Amino acid sequence: MIDWLNLAFNTLWITALALALTVLSFASWEAKVEGERMGIVLARLRWDLSLNLTGVLFCFGLSATSGKICERVLWLVFAGLYLFQIGFGIWKRTRKVTE
Repeated sequence: MIDWLNLAFNTLWITALALALTVLSFASWEAKVEGERMGIVLARLRWDLSLNLTGVLFCFGLSATSGKICERVLWLVFAGLYLFQIGFGIWKRTRKVTE
């Protein structure tokens, strides 16, 4: 019998990897079209936010499929760090605009 919940959680982290590859591909294309370095393009809000969100999905998916509590906690800590990066990045950009 198929474990549908485990299948859904594995689908989550695999989809996150596919999305990260897509984000990197589009950012690479944009960098080539605009003649800029990849790091400059990835520092933009949309690419930064997209990569961090895929990191959160990846960590949640692996946390849900982990068998040991310490692994789950570690993956959730990583997901929290990605969420912190998202919040800090948005705060930093909005603060720069208001000053």
